[in-house]
Amino acid sequence: MFTLRIVGAFVSFSLIVGCAQTPPRESLPQMAMEVKSEAATTVKSVGKVDSKIEIIEQIMVESGLNYSIEQLPDAVAMGFDQQPPPPIDNNKRMKFREHLIKAHDTEKFKKSVKDYLSEHYDAKRFSELLTLLKTPLVQKMTALENEAQTPESQQGMMQRGNLIMSQAAPERLDLARQLEEVVKATESGVIVQMMLVTVTMTNLNKIVPVAQQITQAQVMQNLEQIRAQSMYPMRQFMHLFIVHAYRSVSDEELQQYIALYKTNIGQWSIDLLNNAMIKASEGVANDLETRLEKEFVVSNAL
Repeated sequence: MFTLRIVGAFVSFSLIVGCAQTPPRESLPQMAMEVKSEAATTVKSVGKVDSKIEIIEQIMVESGLNYSIEQLPDAVAMGFDQQPPPPIDNNKRMKFREHLIKAHDTEKFKKSVKDYLSEHYDAKRFSELLTLLKTPLVQKMTALENEAQTPESQQGMMQRGNLIMSQAAPERLDLARQLEEVVKATESGVIVQMMLVTVTMTNLNKIVPVAQQITQAQVMQNLEQIRAQSMYPMRQFMHLFIVHAYRSVSDEELQQYIALYKTNIGQWSIDLLNNAMIKASEGVANDLETRLEKEFVVSNAL
């Protein structure tokens, strides 16, 4: 299910970084009713309700969250290596890279997401979400999303980005726009981006040669400019990812996928999972700041 599971793609991208028929109007509430009915049937057939921990664990697997989190270190490394080197010596640069990758510890990230889901646990809604994640359409799309998240796929996508978008039909581009909007991908991506960019820029400014340092006011001004300028390229990146990831599915299937996200359970799950990933990313930013402070700023002051 499309969420901030491709947060690794966001990080690597932003580290200073013939029209199918519209689904019938009744399809949205009908899908929601079917999910609720299947969730109730599942509980009855099993004869017991899975524990809170088991439900959360299943959601982490079926949604692709676990897989996405496991891609983070490689995605971060790839993103860092593709950026112009900062104005520091190579030894400091590689140390900076090491801490950036270590801050994206997969087990800590998973625990943070699980903790958030546990704090916001609702037995009825979580059961409905798990049932939704296990539907054939969502499982198919999740598998495609997972495949498109690997560093190799991301690199190929970025290298062929212009060609991929130029070859996409107008109808498919419109569906990509619709999906990006309904899952709030750009807004969430920029939030994650700014957490890491803020930590990176603030701490890099402390360790570059004094003559190249800027004032705190200039740092804040630069951050505001980055935030303002990030929305459009982030949205373009998300459109590219959607076109690339779902290139093998029909317009009808993509419309059905969008329709699922427009249901009550779909919109609730978007907010839940996006917020869980944002919370975990906040932990990454805090960890990175602590690491950089100890490694560079404190040692430089001695």
